[in-house]
Amino acid sequence: MNFKSLLAPILSMAAPILGTLIAGKGTKYQGIAQVAVKSAVTKADGGIDKLVAAFQKFESSNEIVQEATTEFLTLAKQAGFVLPTIDVVQAHLKAAIYDLATGIMPNAGIAAPTATPASTAS
Repeated sequence: MNFKSLLAPILSMAAPILGTLIAGKGTKYQGIAQVAVKSAVTKADGGIDKLVAAFQKFESSNEIVQEATTEFLTLAKQAGFVLPTIDVVQAHLKAAIYDLATGIMPNAGIAAPTATPASTAS
């Protein structure tokens, strides 16, 4: 019996568990990002306008983005999560800003998908 024959069954059993753990962490990070963005909008003067600005152009200098980043890191740390990189935090914050902004202003700046006509072969 060799090492590969022992490892294959273990990995096949571990793959679904690891996938679930990774997906669960992403879902939890997204939940934290949602709370962080809502909190930032509530705290900021003119929060909705700043949310719209962050929606239209995501910039780390935006007050909503700065506050949400700080809030995200605080909440994740308090929840006992290993803190992700700033790129991961910003990815979740962008999604949360999109979700919140499109909930407030559903038709603002979002173009409906257009169908491309199928080309016909001659």
